[in-house]
Amino acid sequence: MYLDDRQTWLRQKLAAPVVLVWTDNRSSLLCARGNAATGYRLRLHHMFRYAPDAIWHALIAYVAGTDAAARDILRAYIQRQQHLIRGVPKRPSRSLRLQPQGRYHNLATIYHELNQTYFADRVRAHITWMRRPPQRPRTSIRFGTYDDNLQLIRISRLLDQPFVPQYVIASVVFHEMLHQLIPRQRVNGRWSIHPPAFRQQERQFSHYQRAKQWQRQYLARLLHG
Repeated sequence: MYLDDRQTWLRQKLAAPVVLVWTDNRSSLLCARGNAATGYRLRLHHMFRYAPDAIWHALIAYVAGTDAAARDILRAYIQRQQHLIRGVPKRPSRSLRLQPQGRYHNLATIYHELNQTYFADRVRAHITWMRRPPQRPRTSIRFGTYDDNLQLIRISRLLDQPFVPQYVIASVVFHEMLHQLIPRQRVNGRWSIHPPAFRQQERQFSHYQRAKQWQRQYLARLLHG
């Protein structure tokens, strides 16, 4: 489900008018007012944007007052998402030097453009190029990583080359930014770092398919470059 469809979905499920407002309020994470006759006004913290369907159904039950257990389900979800209630990330230790400016591409510029365009500036992370990899044969490349403890995104320097389009790098940065907003979840009894909600939102990047195709086409050149 696309994020813009949530208000329509809520109206259908509650069978009443719904006004949905997203907030970054740190004290009031969920506020529901109104009733079926007059309509509902919901104020939700951004953490709910990427919540699994089970949480949204619990929200419906909570608002409509049809399930007493819904409050506990929502409270547990909020507790698990405390990492999303934060301000500016702490700067990593001095021993870790941030280098977002590469030889050909500036990661800081890409990060800020993505944050404004797709995330309403909700992602709070540092970003840097990885150290230059050793010159040796490779069979695979890890294009990016996200460290939740440091709130740090690292991007492989193999992408900092003149023939690599910026949209390819942006797709990798977008992927790592999502890791902050959509943490790992249990899916069918197992932990998944890329749950269905993650994969769904990853495809919202406008050049998603184009970037994947480029990576497949030029992977060998990156491996041997």
